[in-house]
Amino acid sequence: MQVLAVTSASAPPPTPGRRLATRDFDRIYRSPARRQRSSHFLVLARQRPSGGVRWGISIKAGLGNAVMRNRIRRRVREALRHASPELPAGWDVVVQPRSTSVATADFAALSRELERLLAAALRDKQGR
Repeated sequence: MQVLAVTSASAPPPTPGRRLATRDFDRIYRSPARRQRSSHFLVLARQRPSGGVRWGISIKAGLGNAVMRNRIRRRVREALRHASPELPAGWDVVVQPRSTSVATADFAALSRELERLLAAALRDKQGR
């Protein structure tokens, strides 16, 4: 039996990259290679030998109830979807929102801020 995926015209395209497993989160939190922070986000990144970019979103319970945390998660996921084509291959990335203002702030500004942090975290050490 073959199962076909059906999508509507208004559904967003699938998110590129694979999401991180729990053991990958643990590895990045124990020893992140790169760390960038702003008023809205903390980005942790660790290089790996091969493959595309894998990413994860970690939201602390202190940022609000489940509705608020899910709203934040959806906005961060969408910003990552827009930034993914420009990300270099071979990285594991964890994005951790730092405040509830991520749920209500201007999306374009948040997206630009996250793209800037990702670019700084994944930049080659020689500045390339």
